[in-house]
Order: sequence, then structure tokens, then C-alpha cells
Amino acid sequence: MTTAFVFPGQGSAAVGMGATLFAAEPKVDEYFAKVSAVLGRDLKAITLAGPEEELVATENAQPAIFALAAACLDLFRERCPVAPDYAAGHSLGEYTALYAAGALSFDDAATLVCRRGQFIADACAEKPGTMAAVAGLEDAAVEEICGEATAAALVVPANYNMPGQVVVSGTEAGVARAGELARQRGGKFIPLKVSGAFHSPLVAAAAERMKEALRAFMINPPTGIFIANASGKAASQPEVIRDLLYKQIARPVRWSETMERMAAGDVEAVVEFGHGRVLTNMFKKVKSDAQIFNVSDEVSLASAADACRRFAL
Repeated sequence: MTTAFVFPGQGSAAVGMGATLFAAEPKVDEYFAKVSAVLGRDLKAITLAGPEEELVATENAQPAIFALAAACLDLFRERCPVAPDYAAGHSLGEYTALYAAGALSFDDAATLVCRRGQFIADACAEKPGTMAAVAGLEDAAVEEICGEATAAALVVPANYNMPGQVVVSGTEAGVARAGELARQRGGKFIPLKVSGAFHSPLVAAAAERMKEALRAFMINPPTGIFIANASGKAASQPEVIRDLLYKQIARPVRWSETMERMAAGDVEAVVEFGHGRVLTNMFKKVKSDAQIFNVSDEVSLASAADACRRFAL
């Protein structure tokens, strides 16, 4: 089967995630220990015990999500040594996708993720903002709303998640105004619990710091097809990937285009690694006959490995 491996972003963090894997698989401790050494604090303790406000802080959430997703990936590959035809990750998840595709080593990806989380946290502290999901409107309508609202205060499309769902990002006033306009047009508006205006000009300083950081790390050509957030298209040349990685911090995530690209490539099975099923559930709405799997705990790991054998992923 044509397969895609996908990896979640910052919104997937939850206290206690991966608890059964920690209990059953000593290898998970190794991944968290390595990332903790880079981060300078006990990431396992924060992940398992919280408190929630500490785990979901950008500088902790991003490394924790990466560590768990990478551990899930490698545990799965021990049982099912298959290379995906496609690899993609939502925002932060792009780094795990590049690790899965052999473009980044684990150590380099861990270091970059820790730096990225801190850079974004610093930028959000300097220029506060927020985000909200707009549902039930076409992309063009949301873009028009953002353009109109920005006359008063900044707000931009941040995540093109799927048809009929776009997340907007900006100042508190800008996002609130976008909400008013969205409701007037018959859309739904759902404020998100986030620590800043991700994927907007308000975090441009983080993008510039990441651009400098990325220069020091080796990026290899990915195996299979890697689809980049900033373009929604395949990227294979290391310098192109490096450029897109820094740009995606302050640009929208084109996840809808990513899913369309995978569907056009006749992807038959999608495996999501890490806590939650957000990405696989979205893909199912794009391609209803796709087989979807999640690897987040001991039960789902065993189930996905069994599916690997049955479906010859």
C-alpha cells in the first residue's frame, strides 16, 4: 500500500501522554532523556505529571511532542521496518517528519526543536497574540475577513487545515474582529487556548533566529516524498528544505494542500505518530476510503504493527 507518515504539532500536548509506553517500553525514557539534556529540564516529569500550564508552554510542549512522536515512530519501525512513501508534519511536526525521512538525525532534530520552541516563546512574550479556528467558510472568505479586520488590528490566516477550516492568528483585537466578521458571514468561530500568535508576522523574530540556527545543521535529501508546510508541495533539496523550515514559523501551514497532494498520490494508508488523531481524522475526510492508524500508546502500537503485517504497509 502507498503509505504516509504524519506527525502532530503543538496543539497535541496533554499531561500523561505516552504513559503506557513509558511503562512498557524503556526506550521511550531514552528519547526523553536525550531531549531533556538539550532542554535543561526533566521533560518526562513535565509530560507525565504536568502541571498542564507548564507542559503546554511552547518551550516545553514542542520538545515533548517531538520526543514522544519520534519514540512512537521508532518503536513502530522495530516491528514494521517500512519506509513511508510520504512524510509530513503539522508545524512542529515537520521536524519529526524529516527525522522519519532520514533528512535530520535525531540529535539534530531534538536540538532544533528545543531552539525553535524557545525562539517562538520569546517572540510571543515580546509580541503577544492569540489564535482562533474559523469553520464553515471558504478559504477565500477567511482571507477576505482577515484583510478587512487588519484595517483595525493584525490578523492573518495561519493554518489552512482542511476545506472549511482555517485557523487565524494575530493580535487579540484583530482575532476578535475576525470573529465578528466570520459570524456575520455564517461561519463558526472557536477561540483557541494558545500562548501566542503562531504562524503570523508577530513571530517573525523567531523565524529570523531559526534561520540562523538552521545554518549549522546538516540536512540530507529525504527518502520518499516530503511535503513542506510553507508551500504545501514536495521538497527534496536540502537548501530548499532549510529555507522552508525557517519561513514556516511566520507563514501559514498549508495542511489542506498537503493532504490533497497525498490523496493525489493515491495514499492508501496514513499512520499518525504521537498523541491524538487529529491529522488522520482530517485525512479521512479528504479520502474516506483511506486506512488510518495512530501510534500513541502500547495498545495502538500493537494494533498498528498488526495492521502493518495484514496490509503489507
